[in-house]
Amino acid sequence: MLNRNAALRWLAVAVSALAILVATLRSQGGALPPGWSFSITSGDAALAELIQNLLLFIPLGVSLTLAGVRPRRAIALGALLSCAVEFAQQWIPGRDPSTGDILCNSISTALGVALARFAPRWLTTTPRRSAWQALAAAVVAVLTWIGTGAVVRQAFPPPPYHEVKAPAFDYWARYEGAVLWSNFALGPLSVRAVAPAHPPDRESPLVAVLDARAVEVFILSMDGHDLALRYRMPAINWKLETPDLRWRGAFAAIAPGDTFTAVATYHAKQICLWLNDAKRCGFGYTIGDGWKLIFYPRRWPGWMLTVINVLWIAGCVIGVGFWAGSAATTTVKDGKGRYETVMARIAIGIVLFGLVFVPYFMGMKGTSLWEWIGALGGIEAGLVMGNRFHRRFTDAELSDTRSRSTA
Repeated sequence: MLNRNAALRWLAVAVSALAILVATLRSQGGALPPGWSFSITSGDAALAELIQNLLLFIPLGVSLTLAGVRPRRAIALGALLSCAVEFAQQWIPGRDPSTGDILCNSISTALGVALARFAPRWLTTTPRRSAWQALAAAVVAVLTWIGTGAVVRQAFPPPPYHEVKAPAFDYWARYEGAVLWSNFALGPLSVRAVAPAHPPDRESPLVAVLDARAVEVFILSMDGHDLALRYRMPAINWKLETPDLRWRGAFAAIAPGDTFTAVATYHAKQICLWLNDAKRCGFGYTIGDGWKLIFYPRRWPGWMLTVINVLWIAGCVIGVGFWAGSAATTTVKDGKGRYETVMARIAIGIVLFGLVFVPYFMGMKGTSLWEWIGALGGIEAGLVMGNRFHRRFTDAELSDTRSRSTA
């Protein structure tokens, strides 16, 4: 049994390392990097990239610690792996080898080590403390959803605005077709264009709306067979990723050389995209889109993004369920344990309140059915794990107490 547990722990180490290699050694397209970067983070999504680097090596640090590797050696192994990755990125198109990444990845490994070493302090707690931790976790989850809504809301600079057809932006592909005309009238954004010979392999702006200082207000673009819309949002100022609103497969029936008209409209808080006579509405952001502010894979299929949304919501609330389950294991007799049970229920109530009312107050789309499934599933999974974990911990304490009393 011990050998089996050890094998599983080292398997977790291997899976963590493999995930790092897959995430960091894939080509991003474009030219080879010009050289090493010596900044901790940079670029339009600097904060998002910093968070990515701080999260990437945490599973490795956790798994190495659980496998019995000493903390200093685990951190050193994480740093060595990061050095190897950054060194290899010198010959991978679209990558950016950076000493800042090595520093962040080493810190990330240390965070994973700390999580594994100090986990008993916040997992094996008294029922009353578990109740307070459930309440704190619920507040953090709701604040995360509020923060998501705050940074994806529309934040337009003051007019006047003007249109630019097929603009040449850094880090965007140039549209290879012909843009015949465009129009913007504080509502609909329209463009008529000729489809290129090949679908672009990156986002290619058809038309952009800029203010007097050339700040982007709207960008309507073509990306492969997708029609995408971006608007100015606070996430840009925070240096986070800026997920677009995307109609996947919109251009699937458009042949090279065809003339098409694309339109984006906003009316009564509803965003619609048109392509010739076809129309699709209901675009917007939900509380489950928060992860896209850290990492946004534009070309991943819609079903995969939905799965990650579900997992994101579940991850936000599983701690609430875990500590609520630990708190509610106290037997309610003669008033004992009633306080902890009430606090646990309040924590779950805060989560349910946030799922319903945060989208409404933040001007977002309502929580989807799949996100509700993720939330309820995360809470239930946490309740089951918390209940079992607390009972096992309590039984172990009782057994230890009895063995001491009989000694």
